[in-house]
Amino acid sequence: ERLHLLEHGMSGLERPMLPSRRARRSDRAPLLEIDARAFDEFWHIDQLGLEHALRATPASRFRVCERRPSDAARGEGRSALVGYAITGRSGLQGYLQRLAVAPEAHRQGWGASLVADGLRWLARHGVVRTLVNTQIKNEAALELYKRSGFSLLPVNLVVMDRTL
Repeated sequence: ERLHLLEHGMSGLERPMLPSRRARRSDRAPLLEIDARAFDEFWHIDQLGLEHALRATPASRFRVCERRPSDAARGEGRSALVGYAITGRSGLQGYLQRLAVAPEAHRQGWGASLVADGLRWLARHGVVRTLVNTQIKNEAALELYKRSGFSLLPVNLVVMDRTL
């Protein structure tokens, strides 16, 4: 599968519109459920995949967004959690490694807030360039990244799979 590759030059950073907090171990099961609903089966991750994403760079930030208590009290959805992001850095290079928002919470600002939170964290640590990739067919994610200040690079990534 071909993926868009985008970069952010780390200027003109937005403030998150919605709050996020540090992820807890107890958040992992509901976040993996969100992940399974947010991605095609090929891209799902499990607990081990989540651990690998968190350790893929020397430093990482694992943030979650959740509905306001009043929304959660109305019983909207299975969990108050609506999304998460893993942002990593290595030297002056940043990576938006994983971003997932529950489908029922799309287009409500959660993804943009998680992206903004991650970019601001990277900037505080001196990162000068951040990369993210997304599936060619995922137009919603592509538009989110563009609105967040990312630019398409003239190359694609190619991911291959082989059953052994």
